[in-house]
Amino acid sequence: MSHSHYKPDTQSITGGHDPAEHQGSLKPPIYETSTFVFETAEDAKSYFKSVYALDESAPKEAAGYIYSRLDSPNLKPAEHRLAMWEGAEDALIFNSGMSAISTVMLEFLRPGDTLLYSAPLYGGTETLIKKVVAPLNVETRSFGPADTADDIAVDERVALVYVETPSNPTNDLFDLEIAASIAKGCGAPLAVDNTFLSPIGQQPLAHGADISIHSATKYLGGHSDLTAGAVAASADLIDSLRHLRYRIGTTASPQTGWLLARSMETLRLRVDRQTENATKLAAYLDEHPKVAEVRHLSLLNPGDPGFDIYKRQCLSPGAMISFALEGGEPEVFRFLNEMDIIQLSVSLGGTESLASHPWSTTHSTVSPDDKRALGIGPGLVRFSVGIEDSGDLTNDLEKALTAV
Repeated sequence: MSHSHYKPDTQSITGGHDPAEHQGSLKPPIYETSTFVFETAEDAKSYFKSVYALDESAPKEAAGYIYSRLDSPNLKPAEHRLAMWEGAEDALIFNSGMSAISTVMLEFLRPGDTLLYSAPLYGGTETLIKKVVAPLNVETRSFGPADTADDIAVDERVALVYVETPSNPTNDLFDLEIAASIAKGCGAPLAVDNTFLSPIGQQPLAHGADISIHSATKYLGGHSDLTAGAVAASADLIDSLRHLRYRIGTTASPQTGWLLARSMETLRLRVDRQTENATKLAAYLDEHPKVAEVRHLSLLNPGDPGFDIYKRQCLSPGAMISFALEGGEPEVFRFLNEMDIIQLSVSLGGTESLASHPWSTTHSTVSPDDKRALGIGPGLVRFSVGIEDSGDLTNDLEKALTAV
């Protein structure tokens, strides 16, 4: 059943699954097994040649399955649907967002290379770069949202350009066309963390990126009931990453793949509602006297930093709001402890609204001076807006702000 000519909204429902191949099951069944049986010894030999790239003439993707650490039928629907949303040739599902990022970095970086990356980043990615990548004798070099191409130091040792846009947690935008030009000039791939906007709000491959990465735990999963990562790219890049995924065991479980495929059926519906709510709440917060600053892409105006990038690069403003309260940590803690509907949690992208304090949680491993330099102050709140009634969310914010 080929639905490749249909739009992603349709393929999110039907793509990557053929009932005729699964006893007529309308939805993909869960293949909760660790190992698969070969029909013949010749099949086993052929599969291993493909999986471990032992024969260049063998198919790039095995015709069957061997072991669920390597691959599973339950990953295919989710991978197909993500590829369609991202405008990519193929995609891969991993067991977490950090495993997807780690696999990409391990694929392209070697001792003596340089990693060029945007800052700020999600705290886990920042820690990976400083505590794992840098000690492998990889030079790590960051650039900020205000830096132009002339400001960014490049040389022939740059082996990977890594950009997170909008950035976590400040909502800074980075120009992917500039990043793509730098990467191309170095002969390096450009990888983009697209978690904050999801493919509903941004499609990096259309702006020169080679790889789009997601913490699929967030908007792609969207129900706070799975942990997964995802990568979308060309068939050749996915083939290389697939073989590395085989070797280091970063493959998602069958149950995770099944849940993710289910969630992607409602991706646009959820993200559209979350974005609508976030736009209303950002406007409310922007007028509140106890809020010093609000960062949501809907509030950008001509002449603002990032406005031109937003109009050119983004499809919607998304549902992530960063705002700073007058004061600092004590005021933020009073605010967070007074919330009722909005839950205090460090994840994002789920159906429920979540708020957190990056200074003391997700970016607690970053030094205070570095956090301030990146725009992450002790008064900053990261707010992931859910699908609840916007009026109820506004009232909850008002009640919590009264305690500040």
